[in-house]
Amino acid sequence: MRDDNGPASRWRDFRRHPAVQAAAVYAGASWALIQVADIFFPSLGVVRWLGIILVAGFLPVVGGAWWLASREALDGAATAAAEGELADASSPVRRRRRRYAYAAAVGLLAVGGLFWWVRPSILGAVNPDAQVIAVLPFHASGLGSEELGEGMVDLLSPSLDGVGGIRTVNSSTVLHRWQQRAVDGSLDLEGSLAVGRDVDAGSVLLGSVVSAGSGVRMTAQLYSVRGVELAHARVEGPAEDVLALVDSLGLNLLRDIWLAHEPVPNLRVSGITTGNVDAIRAYLRGQQHYRRSQWDSALVAFQQAVERDSTFALAHYRLGLTYGWSLKHGGFGSSGAQRHGRLALRYSDRLPPRERTLVAAHSLFEEGKLAAHDTLVRYVARYPDDPEGWYMLADVRFHAMPLLALDYEDIFGPFDRVLELDPSLAPAIIHPLELSLMFADSARFHRYLAAMEGAAEPAMVEPWKLLGQVFEQPESVVAILGTLPDGERYGGLLLIGTYHSPDLNPKTLLPGFAAAESATDANGRIQLLSIRAMVLASLGRLSEAQPIRDTLWAIAPNRQEAFQSLIPVYAGYADSTFAARALAALENPPPVPGVDQLFSYSRMIYALSRGRSAEARRLAERALAADTSFYPELLPPLVRAGLGWADILDGDTVGGLGRIEAGLGEAGYVSGTAMAFSQQLRFALAAIQASRSETRAEGIRRLRYGRWVGDIVYFPLAYLALGRALEDSGDPAGAAEAYADFIRLWQDADPELQPRVETARRALERLSAENAN
Repeated sequence: MRDDNGPASRWRDFRRHPAVQAAAVYAGASWALIQVADIFFPSLGVVRWLGIILVAGFLPVVGGAWWLASREALDGAATAAAEGELADASSPVRRRRRRYAYAAAVGLLAVGGLFWWVRPSILGAVNPDAQVIAVLPFHASGLGSEELGEGMVDLLSPSLDGVGGIRTVNSSTVLHRWQQRAVDGSLDLEGSLAVGRDVDAGSVLLGSVVSAGSGVRMTAQLYSVRGVELAHARVEGPAEDVLALVDSLGLNLLRDIWLAHEPVPNLRVSGITTGNVDAIRAYLRGQQHYRRSQWDSALVAFQQAVERDSTFALAHYRLGLTYGWSLKHGGFGSSGAQRHGRLALRYSDRLPPRERTLVAAHSLFEEGKLAAHDTLVRYVARYPDDPEGWYMLADVRFHAMPLLALDYEDIFGPFDRVLELDPSLAPAIIHPLELSLMFADSARFHRYLAAMEGAAEPAMVEPWKLLGQVFEQPESVVAILGTLPDGERYGGLLLIGTYHSPDLNPKTLLPGFAAAESATDANGRIQLLSIRAMVLASLGRLSEAQPIRDTLWAIAPNRQEAFQSLIPVYAGYADSTFAARALAALENPPPVPGVDQLFSYSRMIYALSRGRSAEARRLAERALAADTSFYPELLPPLVRAGLGWADILDGDTVGGLGRIEAGLGEAGYVSGTAMAFSQQLRFALAAIQASRSETRAEGIRRLRYGRWVGDIVYFPLAYLALGRALEDSGDPAGAAEAYADFIRLWQDADPELQPRVETARRALERLSAENAN
């Protein structure tokens, strides 16, 4: 017998009640609606207000259903007896309505569950507003917390980057924008949110670090750039556990924004592979100096970091970069830059992939290897907002310009991207200014000069402002160079510009170089004599260059500058009498270990320039068998490149070109010595490629863009070869321009060289007549 008052009966009546059915449908619909809103309107504010509205609407909806059910029951009581089953709660109509209600509730719950499940696939593993985070400097207080305020940017940015699809904005970019707004060294919340919007972040992370005794307390808040708090966290512990505290802080923040179904991943402060607190503090201090281009202070701090922990890979990496930035400490390719680049690579096995890639690329770069370029091209494609990667790519292209032979836009482009991401990086403006002088590009020069004025100290800007006057007053070159403390260096840049600009001429700088010889030391005098000799030789004025060449061989017979007097002979427009003394000296090398290889290489190049492949092969064999104490990593690959030239002379053009390119690439670009000794091979490669229809486009590119600052003897010859190649390729306008540049430079050449000038003039006249018709 059924108990109508038992628990089962009461439960049956409860679930049959229309108000309960309405509550089930309302809950299912609310759940589905919130999941849909969370996907299509991911702002936390929208979801929060929708939740409040739905909660507020629950009681009216359920209460209304209860009232309607009660009224229906009262209205139907009078006719219950007459209608029998139709008025009963178990009637077919009511059973169907009940089934439909619960089916709808289950369906809506399922739909909401489906949206909840696919939400991470649509939105990502974290809150959309937290997918791009700008980590701002924390407020630091207490003894020993000085490095941690700005240092939290260096610690938390890489720690969060890449976790669950999070991308943190590069610290240099963030700090530059922050410093622009934080005039007094601090920002309120609205100012911080503005920084986030400036760098296209979805959220900003800010907080405080308080040091008290031996303990540290860290708090952090993550705000969307609209001002909605997404997450907050607080940790505290011993100061010696600073890295563990940073990890815990980041993990607690991550829990608040995590959407994925898998567990929240563990964090590790990216790249900080030391547990030594003093090393960490020194590293963070070095980072602060590094960002401000304070190279001496950065060098001291990073040196302290590696002294505290000799396996600290990132500290070695930064120390190598600092050596590379600082001309005072050797600059690019210096022993310090190479040594710490190798040490960083040795200890990089514990670094995350991103940092490990940069460390490897930097080591290759300091060694002058072309593989650095390919590595960095892939790196910036993957991390397009990393100014450090872009700068390293730009630096590789600048130093490897003669080997890569990229057009000017591809050289300037990475520098422009660096300055777009971090306009405060003043050293990144130096190479573009140098390039602008070298290419005689006034518009670019003044644009970069304006950027330099906004990023550097006046003392750093002043020399460039003076040099800028040369574009408007070419006659002022000599006077300006005389006022600059490093006039020879700037003079070299201007010198290259005179070969590119139709409004300038290299001969205008000769008096300045001659005047500087008496005001410098013996080493400087040798360099200036060499420059004057090469300039005159490049202009075809060999009769004036010969006395200077004789002086060089008298005072520095074993110096690179003396060997450079052979370049016109190698280039094929000076007979052996011009360099008779040098050629005779090559037959009798001094008894110095390793010098025999250098002399054999020079004789090999001379033989190749005269088309004597068999003699060149004998000299190459002698050079490869000789002691390699002189340039051990440079001369052997150049000798092998020379054998490629010999292959071309013997009929194997395709194989020979490949061998020249391989040897030049192996020799690399680490020093001016590499470029000086390889220029004959580089010009031969370009000229041979330009003369063949199959490789003409590559040869034209090399003739146009594959020039180094020391290649001035070959600049006019490159214009002449370029004119012929462009004429053969069907570009008469380009050919005419190239011929005109050659004539401009060689118009005062010695009488015996004038036939080449006349040939170019006739070609120019022919092209002009064709254009006129």
